[in-house]
Amino acid sequence: MPMPTAHVARISLSEEAYVRIEAAIMDGTLEPGERLRDADLVEWLGISRTPIRHALDRLAEQGLVEMERNRFTRVAPFDIHGVLDSVQVAGDLWAGAALRGLPLWEAADDEVIGDIQTELLEAASQDDTVKFITVWAHLVSTFTRIEGNQVRLRALNNVLPQVRRLGRKLHGRLDPLALEGFTRDLREAIARRDGRAAVTLIDDSVTRIGEVLAEL
Repeated sequence: MPMPTAHVARISLSEEAYVRIEAAIMDGTLEPGERLRDADLVEWLGISRTPIRHALDRLAEQGLVEMERNRFTRVAPFDIHGVLDSVQVAGDLWAGAALRGLPLWEAADDEVIGDIQTELLEAASQDDTVKFITVWAHLVSTFTRIEGNQVRLRALNNVLPQVRRLGRKLHGRLDPLALEGFTRDLREAIARRDGRAAVTLIDDSVTRIGEVLAEL
């Protein structure tokens, strides 16, 4: 059966454009309110206009880009309330994945999560907030992948980009000791396969992030 190679290539370029533009938004290379002109993006990325527009459409759906046809495309402003809403939704999805999936986990799943939690603690101890939020998002999505609910995972992938915008906002605001306690308690809940205990811990973790956001 012949493969549609042109279509595959176009999708691949769209994904590359998405990843690179999103990364530039997260690290501040592209600041809130900055115009995103097709010609500039084509020159910068070395990718043609069509896949770039696909990537921008996806970023707009996730709230990272604002678009008004025939007028402007720009990086969306940092909306503290919108980010908090995204953190809470991510927490709800994470809790659901823990409640339904954790009783069915295998030993290999514990090891994967344990490695991610170790990275999370390292990022917190170094006050590397960009890495911390990236790893936190990875932890949340890994719970969902282990559960295997693809609908939950798609919903999660749509809100996590907003959550990752927190990275540069949390500098100096992480509490490594509180995070260490959360990690230890979550590991114990995982070992017991206690989904309800994990949900309580996740809810508390999201509440703490919300308290930090309220001080920004």
